[in-house]
Parts: sequence; structure tokens; C-alpha cells
Amino acid sequence: MAKTKTITIENAPFCCSLAKGYVEKHSTTPPKIAVIACEGSCLRGEVARQSANIIAYKLSPKKTVRICFQGIVGGGCEEAVLIQRTGKVLFVEGCALKCSSRLVKGALDIKAKMDIIIADQMYDFDRTLFGIDEMPEEEIKSHAEEIAKELVERL
Repeated sequence: MAKTKTITIENAPFCCSLAKGYVEKHSTTPPKIAVIACEGSCLRGEVARQSANIIAYKLSPKKTVRICFQGIVGGGCEEAVLIQRTGKVLFVEGCALKCSSRLVKGALDIKAKMDIIIADQMYDFDRTLFGIDEMPEEEIKSHAEEIAKELVERL
């Protein structure tokens, strides 16, 4: 069995008014697939983050909605409403640590089907690279688009 750690996170003292408007906008349409990404500072997290944004804002905006996992874990905002309304949550994880899905599952009781994708297993690259400054931006974007296109086909 995996080791667990219980943490206490102070809820945000207020909600981002822009996020609140985003939630209100997407709450008036039929439920969409919630897309949550790793937001890690490393190369793998950057590819996953860009992939999720391409899915939600470019390739499939009518079927998906982008969720800020930090807002979910930190509390105080309403994006959890979009997760609770949906039948499916797509986690685009940068690597096998699966930080965003573990944190969100710890913060919310998710009833929806969860697809957890490990993005760095979907493209070829030099696995010794860590920082986003170690790969050209064009290559990062190319990997992100490749992953996004494949995931949209699966949707």
C-alpha cells in the first residue's frame, strides 16, 4: 500500500473573479469533459500543460473545459463545480508521479470517470532533459500538439 500524507491547506481568502466568470459561463452549457494538467516547472510538466491548453482552447473547446488544479486544491474557488457536473475528467500528467491527479483526488470526491494520461510516455525525447530551457520551444510545442491531437481522437 502506498504511503500517505495528510496535509492542511489554507483556503484562499477570496475567489479569482475571472475564474468565477469562467465557471459561470461553462455552467450554462451542457457538462464538458474537465481537462486538468500537470503544471510542473520541468519540461514534462510544460509539455503536459501546453497539451491540455491545446485540447481545451484549440482542438476541442465545445467538448472540454480547462480546470486549474491549484484552484481546486487551494480551495476558495468554484471550478470544482465543473468537475462535479461532468461525466469525465482527463488528467494530462507530465510524468508517472501523477501529482495533479493525486492532489485533486485528495481534495475532491470525484464521481466522474477519470482518465489519467502520462504525457511523457507519448513522445520521444532525450529523457535526461529536465528544464524547459533544455529543449527548443518549437519542439516543446510540437510534442504538446502531438499529444493533444492523439487525446482528442480518444475523446
